[in-house]
Amino acid sequence: MVAGFSIFILLLFITQYIAYQKYLIHENEQRKETLIQVNVIKEKLQALVMYSYSATKSLQYIVERNGIPPDFEKIATELLNRNKYFDVVELVDGDGFITHVYPLKNNDVLGLNILTSSESSSGALATLKRKDFFIAGPVNLKQGGIGMISRQPIFIENKFSGFTAVVTKLSTFFNDLSIDSTNDNGFIYQLSRVNRETGKEDYFFKRDISAFKEFAVPIEMLYGEWKLYVIPTKHEFNTGIRFALVGFLIAIVGGWLVWFFAGQSVRLNKLINLKLIKQESELELIHKSSRKQIKKSESNLNRAQQIAKLGNWELDLTLEKGNLTWSKEMYRIFEKDPEKFEVTNDTFYEAIHPDDRARVLDIFTNGVKNNKGYRITYRLKLDNNGIKYVEEQCEFIYNENQNPKKAFGTIQDVTDRKKIEEVLKNSELLYRNLASNAPVAIFNLNKDGECTYVNEEWMSYSGLTFNEAMGSGWQVALHPDDKERILGELLEAILKNIEFKSELRFQDKKGKITYLAVKITKLLDANNRVYGHIGIASDITERFDIEQELLIYKNNLEKLVDIRTEELNESKEALLNLLEDINSQSIELEKEKVKAQSADLMKSAFLATMSHELRTPMNSIIGFTSILLKEFAGPLNEEQAKQIGMVKTSGQHLLGLINDVLDISKIEAGELKVSLYPFNYIDSLQKTVEFLLPQALKKGLSIESEISIIDITLISDERRIEQVLLNLLSNAIKFSNIGAIRIKVAVKDHFVVTQIIDQGIGINKTDLNKLFMPFIQLEGGLSRSHEGTGLGLAISKNLIDKLGGRIEVESIEGKGSTFTFYLPIE
Repeated sequence: MVAGFSIFILLLFITQYIAYQKYLIHENEQRKETLIQVNVIKEKLQALVMYSYSATKSLQYIVERNGIPPDFEKIATELLNRNKYFDVVELVDGDGFITHVYPLKNNDVLGLNILTSSESSSGALATLKRKDFFIAGPVNLKQGGIGMISRQPIFIENKFSGFTAVVTKLSTFFNDLSIDSTNDNGFIYQLSRVNRETGKEDYFFKRDISAFKEFAVPIEMLYGEWKLYVIPTKHEFNTGIRFALVGFLIAIVGGWLVWFFAGQSVRLNKLINLKLIKQESELELIHKSSRKQIKKSESNLNRAQQIAKLGNWELDLTLEKGNLTWSKEMYRIFEKDPEKFEVTNDTFYEAIHPDDRARVLDIFTNGVKNNKGYRITYRLKLDNNGIKYVEEQCEFIYNENQNPKKAFGTIQDVTDRKKIEEVLKNSELLYRNLASNAPVAIFNLNKDGECTYVNEEWMSYSGLTFNEAMGSGWQVALHPDDKERILGELLEAILKNIEFKSELRFQDKKGKITYLAVKITKLLDANNRVYGHIGIASDITERFDIEQELLIYKNNLEKLVDIRTEELNESKEALLNLLEDINSQSIELEKEKVKAQSADLMKSAFLATMSHELRTPMNSIIGFTSILLKEFAGPLNEEQAKQIGMVKTSGQHLLGLINDVLDISKIEAGELKVSLYPFNYIDSLQKTVEFLLPQALKKGLSIESEISIIDITLISDERRIEQVLLNLLSNAIKFSNIGAIRIKVAVKDHFVVTQIIDQGIGINKTDLNKLFMPFIQLEGGLSRSHEGTGLGLAISKNLIDKLGGRIEVESIEGKGSTFTFYLPIE
């Protein structure tokens, strides 16, 4: 009886203890399920903040450096595809009006002023006040639903110019978690934003949760304090109660069985032990699952920080020396070993460059004192004496007594950006110095014809200052009699996307008139689209004065001839006097002719000198842009590579023009030298063909050779002959759109005869006599469809003449041309 009663008491105690543990396990499982749900939403919300900051920061960077991107929809599409939380991307101008929205469908907000809107003004003004990233919400969206709006202010030259923004619907956010926030049968969800000044909560969902304040989970972030509510609605029956009743019955039955069967106690104890082991295993499984989920979230955050080169730190300000903690990316940025480096305030400041250390410490101290976040760029001095540029942002958290509690900050490695900015700055200074010191007027127009740059020479011609010439102000310099004609020609050139070439007059404020020859060439980007124009104007006042003088002489001579002719009928004496006067005038004309020839030689000498002076810096510009494009100085983004590529292309085009001008100047000045030595003519020809073959293939043309002799040795100037071949073959490719370009080579009467035959546009017979004249192009003015200086054929003819040969041309308009040149073998 005693044994049975003892067993009953023992079994009752054990079963009730197990029931109590099972009751606790059941309650813990429900709490863990709720906690897991809270942690998942909390992590996703923090990820949304990071992604919103990254997206708006990227768009802000583009707008601040390049203005509103013409491919805004493409950039917005990439942001939406890369970030599943975003529903809309927006741009806002400096007056608060929404100017760009993507996608437009169901987003009728274009033209809305967010600074005056009752729904948007508080968040927009808060962002403007912070001068930094800010998330506003809850907001009743125009397209329907409740959402959050993340904004980044835009400052161009320290002037507020608008916002970049992304919009996230709360429904999109919860759908990503596979949660129906309105119809979830397991939980009630609520999200609120706490106003730090009033302590009031702004709720995202219209539901009363005043009875569930204990379920609030605070979420302290850099951009405000938030609260998340996940309230379970189902209260499952706790199996521990059932187990307690069963345990009571087991105790009764066990005590009775022991009373009858004392030997059954061993098996009962074994059963109890197995049950305890199973319960312990279930608890361990739940613990491992929670740890795995937390570790995965930490890994995603570290990967995102590594991609953005963005680390974060947190400093506990309640301690005397402060407890500083770093994220993993901070160690990579500072190039420190996490196993060996001890993170403290002292070691942190020791890593800052000595010249920047006092400034950073002063800004941090003032921030703590005034509860004012900051953003600052400074340098790090690494252990290997290397230098890094970083951008730090910091916010402070204060307790209810307004005492500093925590400092939270981010540090981003911006070394590459700094290097690129420095290279671009030096390139721009080089261009400005070259343009400013050029002996001709240089100016830039945008694609709408508005002036964006003039050099010193232009300002001396016009009498205008730099600021007066900007925009449409340059038109003031035009002579009133020329203004309407020139603006009409320029507008037509811009609309038809062709080159502008004309002669005009500038009249300054004092009435001084300068005659100018002006040429304006379009500037193309990497996609062959016009983004502006560059113009060069040279002073031709002296030439104009000479022409006017000659015209006066001509008119005077004609009048004199008329008078003398009348007098001839009256007397022989008059005829003799007339002949004497004509002879005197002829002498004067001969003097003027000599004067004009002298001016022409001075022009050629000037062009030769100027071309030499321009070619040296142009080679430097092309060389440095090639180095930048090869990314020896650091990686380039797509926009930077495109713009540097355009600088290189324009430089190569200008260098080719300078070389042609230099050659024709030497020819006209009689200073062109040739070097004669033996070389294989066929090898030179094949080398030139191989160089131009990609250009021909790009237009769908083929180059065919018909050479009767494989080995031809010439005693001549190989470089100049290759220049002639390059000019003639380039013209054949330029003016051909179909068919083949044939090259025939033969030896006849001690001359090498080369024929270049194309099936291009051909030349009118009346124009053949102008073909080899310098600066003459058969397509002129606004009707030109092919680029060029008009110097290639003139240079080629002079070179062939200099080498003892001759050149001929046969052409049928619309069917093609044949250029034949003869070179002596010796």
